[in-house]
Amino acid sequence: MIVSVEAGATAIVILAALACLLGVVVLRRYLAHRQTFQLAFAAGLFLVAFTLVQEAIFYVGYWSEWMISSYLFLVALLVGVLSLGSAELGLGRVARRIYTAYVALGCALVAWAVLATTIPQSILDGGVVTGNPPLAVIVTSSLVTFPATALMIGVSILGAVRQKRWQLLYVAAGIVVVTVAGTLYIASIPVTLYVAEFVGVFLLFLGFIRLPLPTRAPAPAGAAPVK
Repeated sequence: MIVSVEAGATAIVILAALACLLGVVVLRRYLAHRQTFQLAFAAGLFLVAFTLVQEAIFYVGYWSEWMISSYLFLVALLVGVLSLGSAELGLGRVARRIYTAYVALGCALVAWAVLATTIPQSILDGGVVTGNPPLAVIVTSSLVTFPATALMIGVSILGAVRQKRWQLLYVAAGIVVVTVAGTLYIASIPVTLYVAEFVGVFLLFLGFIRLPLPTRAPAPAGAAPVK
């Protein structure tokens, strides 16, 4: 099936708007309940929206080395940020701090790689990223995305089984679908890409928005309210 440039770009922009809207919903939950994992998930969704806008710009034929470099960096960053939300749910305090430092270091290495290497225009074919980026970008990005994806899926499945948080299965499914969407993007199958990205973002939203909040112990009878 052949999709016109206008239709393809419009579809990506609609997906970006959806991801941004979902980010706003999750951010509102964070502002209401101050749960750190919600802040990480909201930030991740906003990054998803921004990279989708970049994909739409690429699709209509506009390209610059700065844009593609920032895109490659942000794709790795958004996976790392989303995984920090899962770390808040599934890791202990010390493990969270170690993992956060690891993600920060990994993202710094990705930033160095995209700045220190030249991204060839041949990486784009018909507005779609079909070529491999420089080896330094692939290696440093993998240091972030592989552990982050494994952590998100592992925390989701373990949380669903051990804590009966079945909503986390939506998160695991969404991560798998978004990963497949990225593969389809590389394979230059835009129609399937749009469907996969939509389904993946929607599944992530269902998981994030339906996560139960930690319960607080009731205050002792007669205790003065905290101001």
